[in-house]
Amino acid sequence: MSNTLDKYMSSKVLPLNRRATSYDVALAAGVSQSTVSRCFQPDSNISKETRARVISVAKTLGYTPNAIARSLITRRSQTVGVVITDYTLRNTPNVLYLLSEALGNVQQRLILFAIESDESENAILDSAVEYPLDGLISCANMRPKHVNRFLEHHIPVLFFNRRTTMKNVDSILTDQVRGSGEMATALIKGGYQKFLCLSGPTNATVSRERIRGFNQKLRLAGLPTAEVIVTDFSYSQGRSMFTQALRQGLRPECVFCANDQLAFGVIDACRYDLGLNVPEDIAVAGFDDIPESDRPSYSLTTVRQMTDEMVRQTVNRFVQRLANPSSAAQHIVIPSKLVARSSAPIEG
Repeated sequence: MSNTLDKYMSSKVLPLNRRATSYDVALAAGVSQSTVSRCFQPDSNISKETRARVISVAKTLGYTPNAIARSLITRRSQTVGVVITDYTLRNTPNVLYLLSEALGNVQQRLILFAIESDESENAILDSAVEYPLDGLISCANMRPKHVNRFLEHHIPVLFFNRRTTMKNVDSILTDQVRGSGEMATALIKGGYQKFLCLSGPTNATVSRERIRGFNQKLRLAGLPTAEVIVTDFSYSQGRSMFTQALRQGLRPECVFCANDQLAFGVIDACRYDLGLNVPEDIAVAGFDDIPESDRPSYSLTTVRQMTDEMVRQTVNRFVQRLANPSSAAQHIVIPSKLVARSSAPIEG
């Protein structure tokens, strides 16, 4: 092997701007190109000696297998697309990290498609179908026309924390209605009767379900439903919109926010803009239980989404879908959990 490689290296110098190919490795190792390809396939029938020789030559030449070319042969790219909104990407990046880690455990890579918001028309989704994906995990709502384009190209679509009724499309999600309903029940038991809700955008289905679940429980308890202030899910709008509402005369005993970022904005509005104490003057509760919620500066009572379990179930279902593309759609609902902290004293 050494003589063959030495002759190759002395007779041919690769340009600095050209990557070594399997043809280069084959010449240097004295084997065929097909043998080189099979040496990089773990289950191929290649002797240990030949595999070791080829891998050594490849390392010397700086050769790595071409994943795209290999996908044309195996019909698998080991790449999964993930659609995510800008909001989720900025405020709950842990979702992306967990998905990447879990996909890596099943030998899949992640390619990211970030869109502005749920329901947004976006050229990214129109072009994403051109990628050689093994599947698509969407952390955002998608119009049926976009979903169908992927299905027509035999790319399975799974929705993460979004609901769907489309045929052969799986979904794994938190029970938003139940989680917010349990929060409402706990707050009512804690003695609160006059509520205000801060929601996300009107087209955000997750927010709508959370507010709906909360107000359903208020009605069942014989209480007036909470007035709803629509925001963009952000800390800044949570703070400014809440401040404006109280200066216009609203006086809730407790504020339920459709996510934790809004709740942080409300807490800081009380402290720095309105001169109010939390929870003595106004109690505040959120939804998500992102890491900042447990910090002493907020100590936020909230609804915890079991993100780890959702990710585990999503990747498991993806693997099952690859193995059986025609199987019936599954809609897996993961229960949430109340987390009691000092911003709104309740029994957790």
